[in-house]
Amino acid sequence: MMLSVLNKFRPLFLITDLVLTLLSLAGGEYLRTHIYLGMPLDAGAPIGWLSLQIYLAALAAWLAAFQITGIHQPKAIPDRGTWRAIVFSDILGTAAFLSLLFFLKVTDFSRGLVVYTFVLSLTAHLIRHALTRKGLERLLRPFAQRVLLVGEGEMGTLLVDRLLENQWGMKIVGGIAPHGQLEGLPRIGKLIKLPEIVREQKIDVVLIALPASRHELTSELVLRLQSLPVRIHVMPDLLNLTLSKAAVEDFFGLPLIGLREPPIGIWGRCLKRTFDIVASAGAILVASPVMLAVMAAIRIYDGGPVFFRQKRVGENGRPFDMFKFRSMIVDAESRLTSLGIDREKLDRENPVFKLKNDPRITPVGRFLRRWSLDELPQLFNVLRGDMSLVGPRPEDAKVVARYNFFLRKRLALKPGLTGPMQVNGRGDLPMKKRMSLELAYIDHWSVWTDIKIILQTIPAVLSGKGAY
Repeated sequence: MMLSVLNKFRPLFLITDLVLTLLSLAGGEYLRTHIYLGMPLDAGAPIGWLSLQIYLAALAAWLAAFQITGIHQPKAIPDRGTWRAIVFSDILGTAAFLSLLFFLKVTDFSRGLVVYTFVLSLTAHLIRHALTRKGLERLLRPFAQRVLLVGEGEMGTLLVDRLLENQWGMKIVGGIAPHGQLEGLPRIGKLIKLPEIVREQKIDVVLIALPASRHELTSELVLRLQSLPVRIHVMPDLLNLTLSKAAVEDFFGLPLIGLREPPIGIWGRCLKRTFDIVASAGAILVASPVMLAVMAAIRIYDGGPVFFRQKRVGENGRPFDMFKFRSMIVDAESRLTSLGIDREKLDRENPVFKLKNDPRITPVGRFLRRWSLDELPQLFNVLRGDMSLVGPRPEDAKVVARYNFFLRKRLALKPGLTGPMQVNGRGDLPMKKRMSLELAYIDHWSVWTDIKIILQTIPAVLSGKGAY
């Protein structure tokens, strides 16, 4: 609705921010000659340092940063939280600008200029976003569309949640359910009187979110509303088929719904993989003394294998071998019977079950699990491309086999060394809550989200919560 209108203005917002970047660069050049950072400029220092080459480098750097962070996407414009992505885009733009200067062999650039440019561009972009959001909100307030929702079940609940989170450009009048009430919305009548309600409440848009079993009712409602001047949107029951973001495209006049659209675009995918390679390689070098010490401790304790290899399910359902430091006794699996645990029955009833205070864990292994050191070998999985630094938890095949079609959506991304589960309770997190967090991560992925999760992982590991 309103987002489709905003989509038409994306080029305008992008061009405005790029112009602000170039003005910030020019402003930075002026400030560095008048407000010194550190020592004053030498008498012979160049004043007119900027050239067309420098301006083009800045333009390319910030253009790439804007595309990666997606701050000009329609859904980002009314979002108050977009300021975080703007901060990151300016940091990324500045880093890319410096990289381009190095590539262009510009060695005599001013550090003061870079600092001033970053501060000015960040301030200008934040102000532009705030003014755009406030200005459009006030401008469109008299034209806000009156929305009525007709829904039921999981689809109705999902749409209500999204509507309440994103009411920009809309006035939600209420909801009608075939049976009961849509939680969070006032019930304004019975379904049988839908046309009368639309006329009395001066509804502009009717959203219908009914399950596939209600197909005939959906068709009937659409036919009953055809004679009224109201826009009708039907949310198809694709929740059980959608594995990732769905996209509707026009195929020579026929609407086609893509059910396996990648959750991350090509630029985001390249950035995520590049970051994984650089960060995992660096982490392996830094952690190598610790890993050598762990390997020695495991070997000295019982002389058994150092590594534990386990089959896990990766991106798009592809299996891979996940590596960990062995934290249990060598014949751990065969000892389950002596503990009174039936493995086959357990796999049927609760495949994600983890035994607290498991007596099969060695003293060395208990220390490794407490500080998550047993997961360090997964850095090699990240380097190989089986995993990512951040993503859904790498799941066992027997757990994936129990997924419904909707839950298989979490296989749309590579599993992560850390992720929403690890920073929200780890082993103490209920299965339903973990799935909800991971699916939300996939739906709202951004570079900033990955950075935030990585930073949250440190206190999560130190707390030891859910580590057993």
